[in-house]
Amino acid sequence: MSRRVDVVRRLFAAVEARDLGAVLDCYGDRIEIHEMPSLPYGGVYRGRRGARDHAEAFVRAWGPFQRGRERLEPSFAETDDERVVALFRHRALDEAGGARLDVEEVGIYEVRDGVIERSTMVHADPERLVRFLGGSSR
Repeated sequence: MSRRVDVVRRLFAAVEARDLGAVLDCYGDRIEIHEMPSLPYGGVYRGRRGARDHAEAFVRAWGPFQRGRERLEPSFAETDDERVVALFRHRALDEAGGARLDVEEVGIYEVRDGVIERSTMVHADPERLVRFLGGSSR
């Protein structure tokens, strides 16, 4: 695998370990994180402060449903234009209500000088995520 893929692989390991410091270490100072606007944590986050804000917003939304047992099972590919694409599982469980979520997700990462400069998350059905979050017992 390439150095670019290694950086994204490190990001996924940090996310699975719930290690915010290691997640932030994967990002450059001018990182841009793009999430679909319909999600509770949707929008564009810029810079290291934005990356921290994104992580905190994501954990607020998904933390009650992801207890650290979920594996992302990523696979990685490098594109001809030097981006890294990751296909992985987005899983969650509402233990109180019994609802489960297990969907594929795609992340597109632009890596330069050993850090991620742009992350774009692509959801096939973002409304399904919103429905899960809105309909779950908290």
